[in-house]
Amino acid sequence: MPHLEESNISISEEISKVKEVLFDFEGTLVDFQWQLEPAVAETLGALSKAGFQRQWYGEKLGYAHIYNHTLDLVNRGKGQGTSDSASALVDTIYDRFDADALTRWNLYPDTLKMLGTLRHQGFRMAVVSNVGKKSLQAAMEKLQISHLIQVVISRDDVFKIKPHPEGLLTAAKALGVKPAEVLFVGDSRNDVGAARQAGMLAAYLRGGEDSPEAMALFPADIELDKLLQLPPILAGSPGA
Repeated sequence: MPHLEESNISISEEISKVKEVLFDFEGTLVDFQWQLEPAVAETLGALSKAGFQRQWYGEKLGYAHIYNHTLDLVNRGKGQGTSDSASALVDTIYDRFDADALTRWNLYPDTLKMLGTLRHQGFRMAVVSNVGKKSLQAAMEKLQISHLIQVVISRDDVFKIKPHPEGLLTAAKALGVKPAEVLFVGDSRNDVGAARQAGMLAAYLRGGEDSPEAMALFPADIELDKLLQLPPILAGSPGA
């Protein structure tokens, strides 16, 4: 059963204001296939050769942290090159891991039905992903969900990736709604963190990048065991 964090009148009122829905991609609409540990190791090695010392990154070694923190370091005059060259270095590596995951991604069994139901209810939808544009667009076309999604924001469309809120705010603006009128559905701490920073409601789908135990310090407003639990929750919202 879906769990509404702080299940009370306040949360119900916020959910009733939702006009549009944003989704993460990997681990949310499709199964999680990105090879995190090899990507992190290769990226840190390449950055080290470019003058970015390993100790500058601390112990938090998620791929999103590496990406965003590298840009922060450049802005503080550390490492080599510009923010464009630094992001290009990381993007080149991440693009290869995107392409690798593309060969294995599959929709969750209820993804198509859930997206179709939300469209029937009147919601417009967006995908906001840390995956690069080339692989993201190829995957959406291959899996035949492009026609159900009105806005797509990839890693290539933002300066910083989730948990930075830039992508979510960009998608909300493209849909013409306020952040408080948006629900973002994801599968990780980065997703919930991005939603919180953007001023949006957050839904967490179990079974993706982060386990329920890892999410204990990052509670979402809605917790889902499967995507088809979402349309009934939003049935009373303006889009429905």
